[in-house]
Amino acid sequence: MLVTQTETRWMRRAEDLGEEVTRRCRPVLPSVARICLVATFFEDGLRMWFQWVEQLAFLQDRHQCSAAIAVAIILLNLVGQLVGSALVILHLFTNFAVTLLTGLVLLQVHIYEVPLQLKLLLRNFSLLGGLLLLHVENKEEVASRIYGAGAGLPFVVSRRSQHLMQLTGRILLALMYLTLFQQYFTIAAMVLNCFGLILMTFIVMGYRTRLAALCLSLVLTAWNVTTNAWWVADGDSRDLLKYNCFHTLSVVGGLLMVVVLGPGEVSLEQYKKQW
Repeated sequence: MLVTQTETRWMRRAEDLGEEVTRRCRPVLPSVARICLVATFFEDGLRMWFQWVEQLAFLQDRHQCSAAIAVAIILLNLVGQLVGSALVILHLFTNFAVTLLTGLVLLQVHIYEVPLQLKLLLRNFSLLGGLLLLHVENKEEVASRIYGAGAGLPFVVSRRSQHLMQLTGRILLALMYLTLFQQYFTIAAMVLNCFGLILMTFIVMGYRTRLAALCLSLVLTAWNVTTNAWWVADGDSRDLLKYNCFHTLSVVGGLLMVVVLGPGEVSLEQYKKQW
């Protein structure tokens, strides 16, 4: 009983600390989450430009398409990802940007034959989860401006679909974390895997959601900086580390978006309130 009470007090203190950090960072947290979320799209758009010749040769060789079609596909990916990322960061036409980036993710799934590579497939699904959370955050902002600013206006719009999208986004975000597992069995790697898996389970279930998402985002940021330091690498490993770094950064953005949005109605926290 004493151990249980001690654990409960410790969790409450941790939650209070997490809430305080979230409250102090609330003015900038949504913007930071957006920047991190689209980081991989921005990097991939620039990759299309700097690896133009390689991308052109890949499309013509793999899909046996003409040079004109290959150029059109590369331009669509390049311009679409850069424009979509800029719109998200600037808080302009967010729904259009989310739709554009989602379409490009699905296009790349076909172009690069992602279904044949499980790790890449999970990562693309996780990007869709992050975009889904971004869409929910934008709807929350719009609803707050329309209904929150009015004097005594009731919030009459059904938010059930938004809460289901939040749940789906959290589940898809977890798929990306599975691809980040350490593949070697040292004590440090096993501790990191178990700790991260517990936190991600909390996030998916919607239990102590903001605290778990905040902790996991900090852990992943530290892990990303130390493991995927592409800026000090050279050779073939540099490109792979850069790719992993920006994908992980997008996961951090998704976790920060969870901190902003909270668990939603479809969560264990909400069910506990009803009990």
